[in-house]
Amino acid sequence: MFGAAARRLSTVPTVSSVARRAFTASAAPAYQPRLSLHYHNTVRDDLTILEYLPPKVHEQQQAVEEARMQAVREKVTGTPPNPDKKHKKVRQRKPGVPAARAHNAPYVEGITVHIRCREALNNKHHLLSALMALQVITGVRGEVIKAKNDAATWKLRKGMPIAAKAELTGDQMYEFLDKLIEVVLPRMKEYHGLRMDAGDGNGSFTLGFDSSAIGLFPEMEIVYDQFPLITGFSVNIKTTATRNPSGRLLLSGLGLPFLHARKPESESFEL
Repeated sequence: MFGAAARRLSTVPTVSSVARRAFTASAAPAYQPRLSLHYHNTVRDDLTILEYLPPKVHEQQQAVEEARMQAVREKVTGTPPNPDKKHKKVRQRKPGVPAARAHNAPYVEGITVHIRCREALNNKHHLLSALMALQVITGVRGEVIKAKNDAATWKLRKGMPIAAKAELTGDQMYEFLDKLIEVVLPRMKEYHGLRMDAGDGNGSFTLGFDSSAIGLFPEMEIVYDQFPLITGFSVNIKTTATRNPSGRLLLSGLGLPFLHARKPESESFEL
């Protein structure tokens, strides 16, 4: 009898074991960027529905795409190169078009902010201003980019520092993209959106801004007068989309505006 009672008492969890389990339990993150929540709660499901194709139609598109790429390869590799004619490089595209499912919906993979400083050719200390401005608007310490080749026209030699860049991923990426879409772009008077034919064919997009746009960031407004040199910058948004239409759907769902081409006046008519 005493042995059975002892066994029952041994199965009762003690305070230390309960506290240990509570301490080791993985808690949910206390903060998530607004744009990240918007993507996971709304945009991802919408992309899955908009890009869904029946299996037979998807297989037909895959076959057409493979035949087209095979024809391009045969055309490039089958003809002998002409030394008097410059041949264009064949752009390496992402293999295949995956079927639209919830687990492989396109998402923003990373953002690269790039600042080129021409004044650094004469004085490399001007690049410090670009590095500090890059750190202010992104929250990430920038990386110096050096020239890979010589250019006599620009008095450029190999190894000279000419630009700076910062690569963003995770929460910092979503926070920067949120500020760019909700704060900076609406305050630009002459910006109407990305062109519909923008993109590199693999779902990545690049936005270019002049020197006046960098002062529209909230963090930059306070310390704008402390920078002796302000230059323009470019933002490259890398997505996992395999084609430009998928990338446009993704960025449009996140709030990035796109500019539709207007019809010529000759085609317009009045009722």
